[in-house]
Amino acid sequence: MLYICATPIGNLQDISLRALKIFASVDVLLCEDTRTSGILLKAHGVYAKKLVSMHEHNEAEISDKVIAWLQDGLSICQISDAGTPGISDPGARLCQKVLECGFQVSPIPGACAYTALLSVSGLVVSSLFYGFLPNKSVARKKILQQWCEVSYAVCVYEAPHRIVACVTDMLDVFGGEREVIMGRELTKQFETIRKCTLSRLLEFINQDSNQQRGEFVLLICPVVVEKLTEQTFLLPMQVKTLSLLLAELPPKKAIKIAQELVGGDKNLMYKYAIDHKLILD
Repeated sequence: MLYICATPIGNLQDISLRALKIFASVDVLLCEDTRTSGILLKAHGVYAKKLVSMHEHNEAEISDKVIAWLQDGLSICQISDAGTPGISDPGARLCQKVLECGFQVSPIPGACAYTALLSVSGLVVSSLFYGFLPNKSVARKKILQQWCEVSYAVCVYEAPHRIVACVTDMLDVFGGEREVIMGRELTKQFETIRKCTLSRLLEFINQDSNQQRGEFVLLICPVVVEKLTEQTFLLPMQVKTLSLLLAELPPKKAIKIAQELVGGDKNLMYKYAIDHKLILD
């Protein structure tokens, strides 16, 4: 049996009794970092029979060993430094290989940054979990553009050294009035939860360098439902994309490509072109 077990995302008390029992009973405990996991085990007075480091760089190699251990009848548990393995953490490849080899995998649920923030968001709409956005701005904006006009919330994770660039890209794509909920250092001493517009959030984190530290969860709120039925204005990213295309292409072709790239109402795009004294062919 391979157990996939969630661990606390900050507060070490956020661990289940079942998880602690599994830690003590399995033959091998796979840890992303044995030092980090050692702190958790020590805090709860748990002794693990064998700790083995498994991270993104050696997952394939350790997976082969896990199969051999399972074939020998050993029980294995995998944990990451925080949260659930396989959810923006190593573990998915191991799980896939174990299942392909016919062994059983069992989840031991627990703390999750996504559901933690969602539970205090006050949102009553469906939500999508995406995870970490691309590192580069161009690739990041391409992903964000998919959510310009959605009726559901979207959850992304972000690292401290990219949080300002990420929120800036969100503001460029969605506009400053789009609401977002930021969770920083959830369950830890300096936990911050803030719901506001993107323009206010960017101002908030720029004014306080402490708000650029730690691990981040961002819930991008959906657009107002009324705006989904009939678009009354072009979004900032639609205007920017259309303007760039109009500078190089005939209006009809530019509008067609802009719609394919970032969406938008065709009539509003034509009106934008006319208002800027562009001749339509």
